Amino acid sequence: MDLLGVLQEINRQTNDAGQPTDLQIGTVTKAPPDDDELEIQISEAMAPLKQAVLYLAEPVIEKKIPILRHRHEIKILQHKHVTPSGPSEDAFTAPPYFTEWSALPDGFDAKVQAENFVGWENGAALPLSKDKKYIILNPALKAGDKVLLLRVQSGQKFIVLSRVYGGES
Repeated sequence: MDLLGVLQEINRQTNDAGQPTDLQIGTVTKAPPDDDELEIQISEAMAPLKQAVLYLAEPVIEKKIPILRHRHEIKILQHKHVTPSGPSEDAFTAPPYFTEWSALPDGFDAKVQAENFVGWENGAALPLSKDKKYIILNPALKAGDKVLLLRVQSGQKFIVLSRVYGGES
């Protein structure tokens, strides 16, 4: 083998032994609020990445908007009732009328409320927060999520770019 062949073989072995790509897929093993800090596992051979070495990109940070307390104004609410003894007089003839203040009452189906909101993902209405005061546009990371990581500073830091759906880790 000539010198060029030896150098090419050394280069190939170095790449095979190292990590030739800066992109990696990891699994969230711990995440707030259930745990104190975020942890992501890349491989069984490596200790989990702690929050101190992770930078979160916008797609993996929780975003939510408040469900505003509101009421509707009804300008026309006239009606009559017909009974065997004849029609009634006009009722409710002095507008405007206002509905009660509303948000999401207890027991109300969040999917029905979200139908008025043009925020859908994968054919489903966007979820509500546990306290039903917010529509979740982008959920926070949770244990079990697969994420795409960009290794920087020779593997000393990682940028969590996005969630990953499907495929193998």
